Amino acid sequence: MRRWRGRVAGLALLGLLIVVLTGINPMLSSVVNPLAIDAGNLSSVHAGFTRERGCTACHAGHREDALGWIAAAFRSNDPSAQCLDCHDFAGPPAQVHNTTFAKRPDIGSISCSRCHSEHKGVTAKLAQVPDHVCGNCHQRTFDDFASKHPAFNERYPHDRPGQIYFDHARHAAKHFTDPKVLARSKQVAEFAAAAGKKCTACHNVQGATREVAPMPFEKICAGCHAREITNGELTVLEPAQMTGPSSVLLGLDKDGDEEEAKKKLGGLWQAMARGGTDALAGLAAGTDAGRKKSAEALFAGLGAQTARDIGSAWSSKRTASAGGKEGTPGWAVRDNAEGRPALIYAPSGHADPVLKAWIEHVSASARGMDKGRRQISADALEALLDKDAPGACGKCHGAALRDAPAQRTELAWKRAGREPAPYSKYSHGPHLGLVDPDAGCKTCHELNVESGYARYFNSKPGKPQPYQSNFAGIRKQACVECHQGGRVNSACQVCHAYHLPYTFNLGFRKRGLPNEQPAR
Repeated sequence: MRRWRGRVAGLALLGLLIVVLTGINPMLSSVVNPLAIDAGNLSSVHAGFTRERGCTACHAGHREDALGWIAAAFRSNDPSAQCLDCHDFAGPPAQVHNTTFAKRPDIGSISCSRCHSEHKGVTAKLAQVPDHVCGNCHQRTFDDFASKHPAFNERYPHDRPGQIYFDHARHAAKHFTDPKVLARSKQVAEFAAAAGKKCTACHNVQGATREVAPMPFEKICAGCHAREITNGELTVLEPAQMTGPSSVLLGLDKDGDEEEAKKKLGGLWQAMARGGTDALAGLAAGTDAGRKKSAEALFAGLGAQTARDIGSAWSSKRTASAGGKEGTPGWAVRDNAEGRPALIYAPSGHADPVLKAWIEHVSASARGMDKGRRQISADALEALLDKDAPGACGKCHGAALRDAPAQRTELAWKRAGREPAPYSKYSHGPHLGLVDPDAGCKTCHELNVESGYARYFNSKPGKPQPYQSNFAGIRKQACVECHQGGRVNSACQVCHAYHLPYTFNLGFRKRGLPNEQPAR
């Protein structure tokens, strides 16, 4: 009897629970009273997009009777899959940070609702996630940036070298005050005076985001360095002896066997007499058809007939002449700086395409598959990158060009900027108007005059020196000056992002309007 009383009481309690949960109302077409199970208003963004389909735009449908609602309470109704109807992510959508972490195979998937809670009202901001939610997963948690956030890396954010050698400390302390520099022109003197005091004389603050990129070479560097580029000339070929470029073309040591060199050169002049620049480009490309275009760039601007005339003259031991006098940009055949007849190229200015082509070609050969040519090309590359070489390319780009992979040499010319940091966000733009007007950028970026910055860029091949930045690392205290309680927001999301870049679409609309949905 006692057992039956327990069962009856249990059934009665269950019945009461059903009544409370469903709010049975005989006046409604449905057995469920919506007011009894109202989840609350959607945020304004979702309310507008889900108006046509209602709850089923995000939630799986079920029968409207009491049993349907009870059954739904005992099965998963995670709407994350429906989130993907509108939100597309660059990485795996269900993985933490949309990424698979090789060092953390224990990290599984996560649902959208772990961080984003709907039905909090029209004004709710779903993208704004409280700091304690981040702490649910991160092993090292804290609730206050100013006192508990870990200190920044002592070299942050200057822990990697750039592609271009520019010594800020040396320019500020020496070059911008050097009387010889100031005497070059009024324009140079005015620029040096400004650059010695304000970083914005060189860096473009208009549209500044994560980085404040420097202005173009022509605007901030040419006043002092343009003449260095056009002063020299590259000796490409000589009729009676090997040059650096010809040693790379023929695969012979520049200072090797003289008889073999003469024989090879004689064959080259005969090939030029017949094929002109095509013969030269073909020799440079070898059997690699993919290098034909880059090989042709080595002799861009040298006319095919001019090349044939040079080959014909030199193969017959005659004197050849072509092009302009010394100091004229482009190709010429005349005596070089050593007084020997030669095919010479004079650069036209910064980023000269022919000099770039030669450096890229020789650099690729120095890392190529042909072991016999590697050392020959490496020696030629060092000659081309010497600080006093024609074009002075190596003065700023040498370190990057020496380290560039064989098929990525062209990237070594460009300012690389910082590596992508998809989970961190910072923009200089909002900060530039807040810094001390006298200290300017130096409020955060402090020059380190004791740094061994130059040693890395001037290190000898095979003996690299460790990189040290021109700047001291940025300390957390620089951020805390503003980002602390009572001043500026210091929540996790101010500086950190959870998701990889994503796109938005209205995919749920493609599934039809409510009256097109299957019966529940």
